[in-house]
Amino acid sequence: MQKKILMLLNAPYPADIRVKKETEALIKAGFEIHLLCLRKQGQEAVQTVEGIKVHRIDAGKNNYQLAFWDVIMSMQFVHPVFKSAIKKLHSTEKFDCVHIHDLPLVGTALSLRAESGFKVIADMHENYPEALRTWFTWKKNPIVRLKNALFMNPERWTKFEKKACLESDHIIAVVDEMKQRLIQEHSAAENKITVITNSEDQAFIRQPLDRSVYDSLKEKFIITYSGGIGPHRGVDVAIEGMQYLKDQSQIQLAVVGFGSSSVMNSLQKLVSSHSLQNVHFFGYQPFSKFYSYMSLADVNVIPHQSNEHTDNTVPHKLFQGMMTGKPLLVSSSTPLKRLVEKYQSGLVFEAGNSRDFADKVLMLYNEPSLCKKLGDQGKQVTTEENVNWEHDQKELINLYKIF
Repeated sequence: MQKKILMLLNAPYPADIRVKKETEALIKAGFEIHLLCLRKQGQEAVQTVEGIKVHRIDAGKNNYQLAFWDVIMSMQFVHPVFKSAIKKLHSTEKFDCVHIHDLPLVGTALSLRAESGFKVIADMHENYPEALRTWFTWKKNPIVRLKNALFMNPERWTKFEKKACLESDHIIAVVDEMKQRLIQEHSAAENKITVITNSEDQAFIRQPLDRSVYDSLKEKFIITYSGGIGPHRGVDVAIEGMQYLKDQSQIQLAVVGFGSSSVMNSLQKLVSSHSLQNVHFFGYQPFSKFYSYMSLADVNVIPHQSNEHTDNTVPHKLFQGMMTGKPLLVSSSTPLKRLVEKYQSGLVFEAGNSRDFADKVLMLYNEPSLCKKLGDQGKQVTTEENVNWEHDQKELINLYKIF
């Protein structure tokens, strides 16, 4: 009999690449996947998306509504709208497992487990309590800061994370560092945690190549940051580092992606304060163009700050960058440093140290043979060996075969 899995996502879909990869792998393996998520303006309430039976609920179509429901959920760690929707869906579908993407909705699923009989799988994308602390760093609105202090307090969420780890039927950790933290901090059983990392599917490098993406930077040595931008991403460190490379007119930093208006304004001011002409913002780009931006760069950079958030997760762009055959320049955030040194696919600079960032950029610029060696090594392990989603998805499939 075909197993039915309900996934919970406290965000709209499609958008999340980890959700897309996991659902696709499970559907191909014969599981029936339903996804309960938020609805954006104009989206259908029920829709089949690439084999996923998507059910969308109205629980926040703007920042004010989202903040309201965050507060409600944070009071007892149960989201009433999601809870009602789960009960209704389960009454007709009879799910075997509920797979929760990230910590916030775990309590909602646990509150229904006894009466519903399904297994609860907590997929910990990141160290959520510490992520809260990081995300709030650049929040200036006094009302938002008060709301966060009262209801989104990291200490409260850390206590709840322990409960979620001990009570869930199984935990998925995104990286080894996360697994070890849950064991040491919350006494989670080692055999109760499976590491399923953010490796990339080789279909990534089969995307169409758009050679025009860097038309404005022809003949330049391009170092590229791509992806979401926030206070923990360290893009400010990379920009600060470019002030030490002003006399190297060939070296240019491309920032491909976007963040909140406050984050982007802060970065723009940083560029202006140093009178930098070697930093370029390309803004939001569709995922279909990321291969072009990363493969046509000379170096892909991941300058994350090192803290309890970033040291317990790993971005898809690490593996994507390796697949392109270009060297990586990453910060000393624990998982980044460990993986890049393990696979000899790039250089590491001291997290938060803009001068060291610039020195490592200059080393790569001055040593083309080193760039090629590091890039070739990264491409080999992700396309010819087992550092890819084709291999790692087997852990997820085997987990659900057991449950």
